[in-house]
Amino acid sequence: MGKVILESRGLNFDGNLFWRLPGALFGFALVFNIGFTLALSFLKAPRASRAIVSQEKLSRMQGREDLSNFATMEEKDMNSHPNLKESRRGRMVLPFEPLTVVFQNLQYYVDVPLEMREWGFDQEKLQLLSDISGALRPGVLTALMGISGAGKTTLLDVLAGRKTSGYIEGEIKIGGYPKVQETFVRISGYREQTDIHSPQLTVEESLIFSAWLRLAHEIESKTKDEFVNEVLETIELDEIKDALVGIPGVSGLSTEQRKRLTIAVELVANPSTIFMDEPTTGLDARAAAIVMRAVKNVVDTGRTIVCTIHQPSIDTFEAFDEVTHLFLYPDCQSKEEMTGFTGGNMH
Repeated sequence: MGKVILESRGLNFDGNLFWRLPGALFGFALVFNIGFTLALSFLKAPRASRAIVSQEKLSRMQGREDLSNFATMEEKDMNSHPNLKESRRGRMVLPFEPLTVVFQNLQYYVDVPLEMREWGFDQEKLQLLSDISGALRPGVLTALMGISGAGKTTLLDVLAGRKTSGYIEGEIKIGGYPKVQETFVRISGYREQTDIHSPQLTVEESLIFSAWLRLAHEIESKTKDEFVNEVLETIELDEIKDALVGIPGVSGLSTEQRKRLTIAVELVANPSTIFMDEPTTGLDARAAAIVMRAVKNVVDTGRTIVCTIHQPSIDTFEAFDEVTHLFLYPDCQSKEEMTGFTGGNMH
């Protein structure tokens, strides 16, 4: 049939043509693959390698002995002057006002879904939080703990003002004044559980992008750049600031580094309060300890930090100063109790 159509169009091909075409394709593939292999083997990249070499780290390694002596002298000086360490807390390029978040008798309701009503649920509203009270203080790392479904993330979203549906009852005060969401959103940050970043940017570029979008335009460019560098040091990302973020699980930063980058992106907005939703989820004990060390560095600046946490290791648990434990009543309403501890000793 095909040969008849070709002949009707005046295309009279002989039988050898059907073998010459596959042979030509095979020849092209062979030549191109050989050329590609030779090019990768002998040709050099047209630009410098993307290997990351931190100049700051290189300088520290070259002068390790001098820096070690300096650190020893500084430690002795701080031990002889205990107020010196406290005076460094909260000292950053951009000032901020430490704020205390107090919440009393929080109740949170949502409308009962139609499916539940069809199954015989006779109430119009479903209560998710019941009589939750507590306080989040500057310079104190607070953990929200509880079993799955206890309402940890729900409470975090209510405090941060991220709930756009449902009914909230109770009192939330910021610095002694009733919370105004339009104002509070400017001085607070929210670190989500997922780490979403542009893979084509470097770590430093990600922070610069966030700083230019979220800091006030009255702040000078030089001050913004200095603050970005300070945040990099606080979160301990300065050694990899030139590394590409990359694609998760394929290239770029590790999971632990991505989580620290997410914290840094929020910190570069200079908030007084930061809410963190499970910053150590999916990490092993060592990686979780590195993330918590970065979180403690943020707390040492005098900010108010609260984290939800689920099944932490003993090292992660002891990093917190206070724990708010949510538990479920038989009616599936979330209740809370607050426990404070220092140095791992409960009291």
